[in-house]
Amino acid sequence: MSERTKRDDEPLSDISDEDRYFIEQRDLVLQDIGQTMDSILNNLNGLNISLENFIAVGKEFESVSDLWSKFYAGVSSAEIPDVEGNVQEQAMESQEEL
Repeated sequence: MSERTKRDDEPLSDISDEDRYFIEQRDLVLQDIGQTMDSILNNLNGLNISLENFIAVGKEFESVSDLWSKFYAGVSSAEIPDVEGNVQEQAMESQEEL
């Protein structure tokens, strides 16, 4: 690692044109990677905030959903005997007419 540090600290005039071009291109690529990683991090943070908001909205409707499910269960359980009772009464009435 110390060799690398020494090589990076050398003035650009002591290296060949090919090495200079490589170092410049490497720096540009590293800079581009850094910017891309920052962009990804920002987008992930935005996604995380959106997901947290989505979950919060879902939790707000949880009590309303429970209320409606209890109402529906109550109405359904009350209707089943009535429907069967009505069907039986209608069947008896039709038999009596015959």
